[in-house]
Amino acid sequence: MNYQAATVFLLAALAGASPQRADAGNAAAARSLVERVVPARAKFFDVEMIPPDQGRDVFEVESRAGKIVLRGNDAVSVASALNWYLKKECHCDLSWRCGDQLRLPETLPAVLEKIRVASPHHYRYAYNFCTHGYTMAWWHWPQWEKELDFLALNGINLALIIEGQESVWIRTFKKFGYSEAEVRAWLVAPSHQPWMCTGNMESYGGPVSRQLARGRLQLGQQIIARMRELGIEPVLPGYYGMTPPEFEQRFPAARDLGQGKWGALKRPDILDPADPMFAQVAAAFYQAQRHFFDGANFYAADPFLEGGASQGLDLPAAGRAILGAMKGAAWVLMSWWANPNPAMIDGLDKNKLLVLDLFCEQKENWRSRASFNGAPWLWCAVNNFGGNDGISGRLAWMAEGPVKAMNDPAKGRLSGMGATMEGTGTIPVVWELFFENAWRTNTPDVSSWLLDYTQRRYGARIPAAEAAWKILLATVYDQSGENPVDSVICARPSLDPNQRARGSASTTPDYDPTLLAPAWKFLLDAAPEAESSQGYRFDLCDLSRQVLADLGTRYDKAIIEAFHAKDAPALRRWSDKMLGLIRDLDELTGTRKEFLLGTWIADARSWGRTPAEKNLCEWNARTLLTTWTVPQCWDDYANRHWNGLLGEFYYHRWQMWLDALNDAVGRNEKFEPKPVRKRIQDWEYAWTRQTGPFPSRPAGDTIAVAKALFAKYSADALNRDLVAAPPLKGK
Repeated sequence: MNYQAATVFLLAALAGASPQRADAGNAAAARSLVERVVPARAKFFDVEMIPPDQGRDVFEVESRAGKIVLRGNDAVSVASALNWYLKKECHCDLSWRCGDQLRLPETLPAVLEKIRVASPHHYRYAYNFCTHGYTMAWWHWPQWEKELDFLALNGINLALIIEGQESVWIRTFKKFGYSEAEVRAWLVAPSHQPWMCTGNMESYGGPVSRQLARGRLQLGQQIIARMRELGIEPVLPGYYGMTPPEFEQRFPAARDLGQGKWGALKRPDILDPADPMFAQVAAAFYQAQRHFFDGANFYAADPFLEGGASQGLDLPAAGRAILGAMKGAAWVLMSWWANPNPAMIDGLDKNKLLVLDLFCEQKENWRSRASFNGAPWLWCAVNNFGGNDGISGRLAWMAEGPVKAMNDPAKGRLSGMGATMEGTGTIPVVWELFFENAWRTNTPDVSSWLLDYTQRRYGARIPAAEAAWKILLATVYDQSGENPVDSVICARPSLDPNQRARGSASTTPDYDPTLLAPAWKFLLDAAPEAESSQGYRFDLCDLSRQVLADLGTRYDKAIIEAFHAKDAPALRRWSDKMLGLIRDLDELTGTRKEFLLGTWIADARSWGRTPAEKNLCEWNARTLLTTWTVPQCWDDYANRHWNGLLGEFYYHRWQMWLDALNDAVGRNEKFEPKPVRKRIQDWEYAWTRQTGPFPSRPAGDTIAVAKALFAKYSADALNRDLVAAPPLKGK
């Protein structure tokens, strides 16, 4: 990797300090992280700072005088050294909010020979704008503190942060005559804020209260301060022209352009970047960023990301104006659809750009776009849309893809890698394998890597667990289709045998779902040796959930067949099976904290000061996961098999649908789907307005519940002839 060519200058968090002071600050931040991650054993670790390796981040691990010495050129590198030691020497596993296994040996293992690893990647980036809605919308500092430690442990040195931007917009447009209340009415709730940042919506879910804006500002400042302590450079939203309503009426000389709609939602108007007024607004915006967050060296701005009206604009001039307003900072852009527009960026100083090739696990845009014509770019992976929790992914490609790109002569200015998922807290194995690319230049043998992974994850080498993962590698983790697979249980019911939970996701897996039942049995057989691992318990719940979700798709096909055959007894039998399955899934997911709607709702309500504000936050939290907005837009996009959603939301609409089908067949009457679908939609809207607690603490034992469900459902799950022939993959 030519690091001089990587260019986009990553400034140290302690820029301007002497080397000695910077090292002392990095060492203190790294020492504090060690104390948070392994508090009972922190005294057995020493932290030391070392210079970079020819411009590359580097870490070392060795034993000395009965202690483990962790060295790095910054706190992120030291944290990566700790993670390496915990994984390789202690066989422990710290996952991305999916259960850990952190039972360290009584005596910490010695490192027989010093380990030294330099990163091949100048930048290791985290987050999609969407992540801050689908995952972090309602987080507080304790959740963020653990998250930032996880990023550092996995080598991340660049991350997008949007928390607190409400105050930036308020301060900016107060300078142009808007009142604070007017700007807060224009803003959207935290759950939907990412889509305002990308120019897709405005004035939704609010008005944002003064208290919420101030709380979000305090949180954002806390996040960014900790990031800078650790050496993770923040990427903040940049300005590309968004204006509140009536801007052109207030400033008739300005060229303010309507952007039409995104689905059913009005997009914010955009001030032509080539208009002289743009420079004034942008200057106020970046002054606000400096006032609240000390500015940034990277700003993310994606005009016309998913449409909008760019016709009639001088795009090269717009690009120059947007970048020029950043005053030397780097412009971060997502390569998604036709973005970034070559006409807008090709004439710019490429040293001041950083392109995120967003979806490389399925579509490497850099190959069809001439490596972005000389702009530095990152090989990124989404792997998750909407926070959906289906098990899926191209596991081998997560290790192979970045290495292939690094070794490709046509790679241009490949400068790193990035995790750009829309939601976290799912598919932990995919992300663990992917993040290891931060510190390696070779492609591991995935089968061998999985043997080590299961040992770390479950605390021992367990043949039954290894057998389960061999099946998973050949099925759910070998999916090459561009569209993800969601569960029919989370879809609004219909008579379409190929219905979708959302427009861009199938409900029919491209693997043989009957093969997952043996994997489920193998993983259950591992319980006596693995039961003390939270990682094991999460995986068991997740795999049990996936087997039952796939079975629900097959039950739905049987329901449709029985309906068309007017077989009333069969229809009632399959209907009862489906409703029972949803109830059982609700019980299963209720055993794990990661699958609780109650936590999401409680966190949302905690951001309100008054009962009315709490109810408003809860409404926004409910809508994002279901109708997305009211009126609906992208309904079920963020569907999840969560306790509470299953038992109340998905169960009830399936019950309404199945009652209507059974009633029509029982009466031998023609079935009209539109009226019942309208009743379901009306009920969904009413549900989003409800308030009331859901369990926010897990109940029941995952292993015991999974065993009972295996006994109840394994015969159906194994039966290839249950309804229709399964797909061919994995035969």
